[in-house]
Amino acid sequence: MIVPNNLALQHSYRHLGPEQTRMAEGFLHDAADMLHMALLSLDAPGEDREAKAAKLATIHPLLVDAVTALGRARVYLPGVRTYAVNIVTNSEPDADREFDRLHEIATQLLWQNHAVLPARTQAQPLAPEDEAQLAAVVRDLAIQGKISQAMRHKWLVASALLTALAPVLGVGMVVLAIASGAMAAIELARGSAPPVLPA
Repeated sequence: MIVPNNLALQHSYRHLGPEQTRMAEGFLHDAADMLHMALLSLDAPGEDREAKAAKLATIHPLLVDAVTALGRARVYLPGVRTYAVNIVTNSEPDADREFDRLHEIATQLLWQNHAVLPARTQAQPLAPEDEAQLAAVVRDLAIQGKISQAMRHKWLVASALLTALAPVLGVGMVVLAIASGAMAAIELARGSAPPVLPA
């Protein structure tokens, strides 16, 4: 849960009415959310070039929204520190250097504005019934994870089964089973592909 830092809002260059206080708190709340989401995305940049490009395409709008919200909050609180939008949108050609640059921007904005950004309260322990429900969900996810892991290695099971059946059924039947399985896999792959529309 996030609570606004009302003490910082009281020290503006003019008296803020209830409506202005609400607007400033809303902008600061949005900026804090965007900055934390950007930092979470920056922690797992991806491994290949396409994944990094997709991740950067997600992080840039988050930081643009964050500096825009901070700029709007600065109307009410002149002590808010922010960057111009073009500082965020200008990018390095190298993806790794761009990740470092965006990480530095996000952490600096959080650090420089920590006195005015909403503070995160300490999480409360779960109730016993919520704890039991969470344990059931985790158990279900673990079972599903084991099933999906086994399905990733299903070819090992198929090859072991065919090896065991080869002496019983004969080589011809095994070859026929392999050919049928290959044709079924091709048809399934063809069926799952999106249809090609005529130009």
